[in-house]
Amino acid sequence: MDDLSRDAYAVLLPAYDKVEFTKASTSFFNAGGVASLLGSTREEYVARRMSPARQQSETQQLLLDYHDRARSLADDVLIAIDYELGGVHRLHNLGPQLPHPREVLEMKETEIEHFGVEAARAAKSCGINFFLAPVVDLVTGSNPWLLDRTFSVDADLVSRATSAFIRGVQSQGVAATAKHFPGHPHVPEDPHDSATVSVTASLDELKPNLKCFDAAIAAGVRAIMTGPIPVDAIDPTEPSSTSAKVVAMLRGAHRFRGLIVSDDLDLPGTLRGRTVPEAAMASLKAGVDLLLLAGGPQVDEVANTIIASVRAGKLERGVVARAASAVRLLAGDSALSLQAA
Repeated sequence: MDDLSRDAYAVLLPAYDKVEFTKASTSFFNAGGVASLLGSTREEYVARRMSPARQQSETQQLLLDYHDRARSLADDVLIAIDYELGGVHRLHNLGPQLPHPREVLEMKETEIEHFGVEAARAAKSCGINFFLAPVVDLVTGSNPWLLDRTFSVDADLVSRATSAFIRGVQSQGVAATAKHFPGHPHVPEDPHDSATVSVTASLDELKPNLKCFDAAIAAGVRAIMTGPIPVDAIDPTEPSSTSAKVVAMLRGAHRFRGLIVSDDLDLPGTLRGRTVPEAAMASLKAGVDLLLLAGGPQVDEVANTIIASVRAGKLERGVVARAASAVRLLAGDSALSLQAA
């Protein structure tokens, strides 16, 4: 397989809700894939809790075997999970967890940082080296999508708490991800269900949330995830995960130099009538490095679309190469932490 093909797979982050190596996942890592998200079912995501069956069947060894199998095919890999501060917690009883995000309000910064350390250590013991967390959104209105995933509307408090978590996690070599840039204070409909919802807050209303991202960047966060819907004050025509204006703001005004990860490109709120390959192309062209999507046949469809677009002159080869390089850089750094564990 040529370098272009391997790069096309390297920029994809397929989510699988089962910890098992199928023909599809084997093919993905063989083809150049680097990153994989151990996801959850929709029911588990909504409940903010893994099912009893999963908690019983998933062991530390099962997860570690998944990592080892991936690494045997792809060398340095990123095995990601959601490990939020009391929100979506994929590792269930295999790592420390907070019963609810509000627990953070009772904790000192040193305690939150220690929680991050212990969470990262538990994850590393399972072969996991990439957290899609913490959530730094300040929810000031209705937001069913982020229900029970945030803990305060105080920007200073959220900045201190999430930065402490980031420091703790990354002190162990596990990469953290601040999400969902640029913030979602009021989202009356869930992007999983609505293809028209957007963030209508003014730029002034977004400033407290942007402050939280600045704090995460100052804390050295390795990755930032963009949001799934348009933010009208910045780009009313494109969801943040496919918006060149949002990415330019993150790279420019906020001086972020790490990995930019899209939110789930399968969501109706992101697709806006497009196919997943079309949304993926828009995301890459916007400057996003790593594209989150559901695992399955569409992974090959997206990779093949990227390859064909480059060969047809519709997508610059350098865009794909740069993104793939950024993903491999983080994978290499995070792999070192697992080797030292």
